[in-house]
Order: sequence, then structure tokens, then C-alpha cells
Amino acid sequence: MNMKVTFSIICGMIAVVASSCALAQETDTVNKAGKEALALPLGRPLPSMEVNVDTAWLPASRVRSTGGDVTMGEVKADVTRRFVATPQLGLSAGVNYSLREIDAPDSARLPDALHVLALNLGAEYHVNEALTLGLRISPSVASDFKAFTGSDIRVPVAAHAGFQVSRSLFLLGGIAYTGMNRSYPVLPVLGLVYTPVEQWTFALGFPRTGVIYRPDKGTELYAGAEFSGGEYQLHDAALGAGDVSYQDYRAVAGADIRVCSFAKLGIAGGYAFARKFVFYDSNRADMNLDGAPFGRVALKLAW
Repeated sequence: MNMKVTFSIICGMIAVVASSCALAQETDTVNKAGKEALALPLGRPLPSMEVNVDTAWLPASRVRSTGGDVTMGEVKADVTRRFVATPQLGLSAGVNYSLREIDAPDSARLPDALHVLALNLGAEYHVNEALTLGLRISPSVASDFKAFTGSDIRVPVAAHAGFQVSRSLFLLGGIAYTGMNRSYPVLPVLGLVYTPVEQWTFALGFPRTGVIYRPDKGTELYAGAEFSGGEYQLHDAALGAGDVSYQDYRAVAGADIRVCSFAKLGIAGGYAFARKFVFYDSNRADMNLDGAPFGRVALKLAW
């Protein structure tokens, strides 16, 4: 599908979601676990219903080995419903879809699109006021969606513990099996969150680290670094590989702006570097891409 057509469809999806209200097999599994745990020290109860649509665009960048340019688009959408089972135990269930659309010359032998469709199941247990334990399981299908086999199925699992050391200091630790059998099968969930005053939060950890500033109750400004990646099964013999992974590191800055009581608009940009495709069950060498700026727009609904 032409990338312009795809993004036109996505813009339409965003409009439909907005009017109705007036992650992953990838590292999203790790990011989601960390994000939910880090909400604790900020004193923000998680909403019972949450819908997110996130789009990003990486313009043409050169393939170092074969020449030519690669343009990438990313779309992520998820729906999460949370339940209170007991005063100590919270449960969640949801669905997540992500797409990496790739526009590359034939010489690069890259898939046109890579997809992940996942079911997200989570639980959080509050042992006491200071300690919270969390578990997330996300069975998913990750491939080019040209066919389906058992190898397409991945089951990421992330477990974490959050400890409120003091009013301003929160520690997070855990481990995640990403479902990526070849690249980064296990990743840490690490975080140190320091909130000296209500307006400022400093987070140091993996896979995300950064700083947040809140000039008012409806606006969050942030800057930081993050790791992005995913592994996918391929079903096109012409690509010469059984699996492919994509990974990069990103420096990002942006703003989340509350547009109404249940909706936020996110706008961000930055630079992606150390970008590469790695091929498995193949004699193909890694494919390195030049760094590229990127832009990101997100719509977040919660009630």
C-alpha cells in the first residue's frame, strides 16, 4: 500500500476516534510495563478505559551498504480496560496493533510492511503503600502478514516491582521476555524517578529515560531518550531471510496537551540513530541506515 494512502487512512481513524469522544511483541511490552509502574510515584491513578493512537514518520535516509533511500512510517493503536478486583489487586486487558511501513528500493529487499497484533493482559498487586508488584503477558502475532505459521506467535512477559522510597523518590525494577527469539530476548525494566516538586520529574532508566516539566495542569513538556525495536517473521522467499528485526535509539522532545477532560494531544520530534535491520536464517549481512529526524503525533483518550 502506498504510504501516503496509509497515512490518509490513519488520519481518518484519528478523526473518527476524536469525534466519538467529542506497543508488542516489540519493546512496547517493556515500555508499557514501565509506563504503568511509573504512574505510581506521580500520584496518578490509571484510568479505567484508555485509547491511544500514535503515528510517526521517518523521512528518507540512505542505506549504507546498497545505496538508495528508505522511508518509514509507524502507526500504533491500543485499547486498554482496567478492573479493580480487590482494593489491593488491579487487572487490565486490551488489544494493541502496530505497523511499520517501509518504502525502499528493490535492491534493499525489505518487506513493505511489518505488523504486530497483540492481546495485553496485566495485573498489579499493592503489597502495601510503598511496594507494588506487576505482571504483564502479551500473546501476539508479529510478521509481514503475508501468511501465518506457528513461528509468527510470540508471548512477551514482563514482571516488575515498584518501591516508593520517599515522597520524592521511586524505584522500579523488573525483567521482560520480549518474545523476540533472536534479538534482545530479555530486557531489563529499570527506573529511578525523582520528583523534587510537582512541576518537575526526572526519570533515569531503560528502555526510556528523560525529564518532564509541567507548566500547568493541562500541559506536559518532556525530553529524553528511548530504545525502539521489534522482531518479525517473514513469509516472502524473495527477501532471503526467515526473520528480520529492526532497532534504533531515539532522542525525543515533545508536549502532551490536554484538549478536554478525557483527551490529550501529543506532539513530538527528535532524531533516530544507530538504525539497522538484522536478518536471521539467512546469509544476508546487517543493513545499516543513516540516522534520520522524525515527527510524532498522538491522540490519548482516557476516562
